[in-house]
Amino acid sequence: MHRHYLTLFMLVLLANCSTTSSVGPQYQSGGEGKKVVLVNTEPFDVSIGVFDAGLEDQTSYGEDGVWPELRRAESMYMAVQLRDVLAKSGTYGAVRITPDLTSSSDLYIKSKIVKSNGEDVAIQVKVIDSTGKTWISKKYSHRVKPITFNNPRNKDSKGALKLDPYGVIYNKIASDIAKYIKRNVKSKKANLINTVTDIRYAQNFSPEAYTDILSLSNNKYKLRGMPDADDPMMIRIKNIQYRDQMFIDNMQTNYDGFASEMSVSYKVWQEQSFAESRAAREAASAAFWQGVAGAVVLAATVAAAGDCDSYACGRNTGIVGGSVAGALFSDSFRSSKAAKIHRDTLNEISASLDGSLSPSVIEMEDRTVTLTGTAEEQSAQWREILRKIYNAEMEQTKPLL
Repeated sequence: MHRHYLTLFMLVLLANCSTTSSVGPQYQSGGEGKKVVLVNTEPFDVSIGVFDAGLEDQTSYGEDGVWPELRRAESMYMAVQLRDVLAKSGTYGAVRITPDLTSSSDLYIKSKIVKSNGEDVAIQVKVIDSTGKTWISKKYSHRVKPITFNNPRNKDSKGALKLDPYGVIYNKIASDIAKYIKRNVKSKKANLINTVTDIRYAQNFSPEAYTDILSLSNNKYKLRGMPDADDPMMIRIKNIQYRDQMFIDNMQTNYDGFASEMSVSYKVWQEQSFAESRAAREAASAAFWQGVAGAVVLAATVAAAGDCDSYACGRNTGIVGGSVAGALFSDSFRSSKAAKIHRDTLNEISASLDGSLSPSVIEMEDRTVTLTGTAEEQSAQWREILRKIYNAEMEQTKPLL
């Protein structure tokens, strides 16, 4: 990873360019070809947390096609794909991946991988706005079709897959968010969300700020007024907020780097695992129905003796068949020589996710600071620096007694 150099002047300048809009956002309604324009509002900024890998039980390595190293890398890769789908829609302000969901944003997306085996993908998604209102809480599922891998148009000249087999699920999520905005968010509501975002950020630095107009109860924020447009505190907070946003923007290069490095190997895994998962599923299903048919014949033949219940026999036979197929699936990606280089690449990337990032060097007007450690640790260090900047500015503006 490259070291990152920023200046506070450029932070503020670029932030003004990247986070404002003069005409308001155009929200696409997801496949309907219609747009809703919310006039005189700021587009919503979106924070996407790195996905929960869904690794509650890691005792059975490779069971159901789950490899912890792959899944941890996948949790970041999926966040990048969802970010790119939302960003390309052009309907939002900044769409960022964040180490956690404590950064300043209008919308927060929290996701957990429930299943991912090449053929089937399932993600539990929760979308919340800055007021604490839940927009979406839903499990998204998709089964990849064979044509995804079989269509020559989906591959480049070297035979590598050009598209993401899971792309449909990210589009479903994006479509549902756009539909919610179209149906439930008018200009007044959008302005309220924007305002709550700003005030919540101000309260990170000064907890007593604006408590007369913003209160929290049962994880929901209620706004009873609006700060003055020329409020000095809000102006200072906005400058701090711009710096913070640009720092997070700079972190996107790290996530992009991880995603780019693992893209080829990950798609190889998806294609290989698709074939294995499908074969395992079909084998288990065939075994089940063969068992049912055999049980029916057996039950009819020995009905008097009552030695076999057709449902029980069929079910047990299906379980046995499913176990054999599952064992075949679990062994393949581990032992395949052809997949070794890709498996090693994914393992290496996963290890780097758990390790430290390259230091971020930030040049300020009066000093240079270096942030080290993981993404979470660097974010915490940066916020502490911002807090010191805010406190210093507050001291300078205090009236002399």
